[in-house]
Amino acid sequence: MTKRIRTFWESIDEASLQGNLGIPGEGGPEDKGRKYLSDVEARAQARNQELMRTHGRDMGNFMGLVGRARQIQRGKEAELEKLAEKIIRLLYDDILDGVELDIKFPKDQAIQKMMQDVPEKSDEPPALKELKDKGIISEIQKRKIGNNIIQGEAKNVKKALALQETLEGFVKIFGDVNVANEYRTLLLKISDIAGIFDWQIPMEVQLQMWTQDKSGFSGSVKVEWESPKKEEDEDLSKKILDDLANSDETPEDTKELFDEITPTVHALGTDFSMLIHETVKGIMELILANTIPDDEETAETVIMNTDSLADEIEDLRYGPEIAADLRDFINEFKEIDTIANLREKVFGKMMLMPAPDFLKLMYSILNQEASAKSKVQSIIDEISEEESEYRKQLMNWELGQSGEEPDEDSEEIAQIKAAAQAPVEEEPEEMDYSKLPQREIEKMIDKALDDKDYDKARELSTYLKESKRHEAHGKIHLNEGYPSNRRK
Repeated sequence: MTKRIRTFWESIDEASLQGNLGIPGEGGPEDKGRKYLSDVEARAQARNQELMRTHGRDMGNFMGLVGRARQIQRGKEAELEKLAEKIIRLLYDDILDGVELDIKFPKDQAIQKMMQDVPEKSDEPPALKELKDKGIISEIQKRKIGNNIIQGEAKNVKKALALQETLEGFVKIFGDVNVANEYRTLLLKISDIAGIFDWQIPMEVQLQMWTQDKSGFSGSVKVEWESPKKEEDEDLSKKILDDLANSDETPEDTKELFDEITPTVHALGTDFSMLIHETVKGIMELILANTIPDDEETAETVIMNTDSLADEIEDLRYGPEIAADLRDFINEFKEIDTIANLREKVFGKMMLMPAPDFLKLMYSILNQEASAKSKVQSIIDEISEEESEYRKQLMNWELGQSGEEPDEDSEEIAQIKAAAQAPVEEEPEEMDYSKLPQREIEKMIDKALDDKDYDKARELSTYLKESKRHEAHGKIHLNEGYPSNRRK
């Protein structure tokens, strides 16, 4: 399998995980790490064999499953779009401050139109093998791994489907618990079988299929930065450019205009799971948005070698395994229970590292080296300090809204301080899921899904609401007027 993959990537002449310094076993003769890609292929083969035994009779009826799912959802698209946003915000609320979500079922070949700007493969110089600058090569390899993690997180839609809120939403939308369960089961089967096809169909065949007929795409996403639609802001971009051209420093009112520009994730999907998949992909792309090199020529070279349809084919294969290994690694830190969306925040911090440092850290994580733990702990400590500082600023802002000096002995201050410094709940000897922190339940759901224990995942998901109620008493909410000083 490795030889065939290498031949494919040599033929299209662009970046691959083959030879990537962030992947153990790919650094040449000096690299003594385990053959990570071979391990991934073996894991995928074992998983696919198990899934084929489970879904064997449905493999040949894949399009029939897709058709039945679309039949069930017909006429309910608007409600499913709203449910998708609700679930996404439930899972990613802490990193979506100021982010707009535009989640839709496609109309009038909208997916094909959105995909028109995605190149099939890199066919313009400089191709990867022609590059001599080690800095640019490192940036390419860094983004390649980042794209794999994005695809891997996006394909983890089972977590969303296992939530009790999702099932309750389906029941409310379809009005029948049996239909709701059938729809969710169909989406799980479709996801599993599509994952098998990602490995079974040769990559060169997939690329040919994708480029010849884009009507087969079931989802797409793009991220845009949009200014408020106000008449007085019609010349927003011109004002910003003029201000920057006429001043060595950014004027305060121009900074405010920058802050008003809203990132929007436009996600299209042909069923509920694809709505989730593409939206998660867009959220992860937002995290990567400020990691592109500042130099325009370098940025163009990096994107050209990593962001094509050919790249996505490989990313869909290896991404879920790389993302799962990073997810499992971060889940071992105790802060996973106290810092919301810790995995995404650590990923974002890692992607801000200089490319050589990122590749070294990623290598050590995937190679299961002890040194990786202390390096990631320092990242988590930085995140924790930022969270603490943010809570402090928020507390000061909330207390200052009255225009009076805060009373240090007041009940309000006591409540806010308690919320900002809430201790971590210890796990009881006899497991009482209803009293566990929400993050701990989510971690256990992740583990159940990795073990394909869907019954356990469903059972655990029923406790998310109750856990959320316990935590709500200690959660500080942003008021609309609060200035956004956390850039996602």
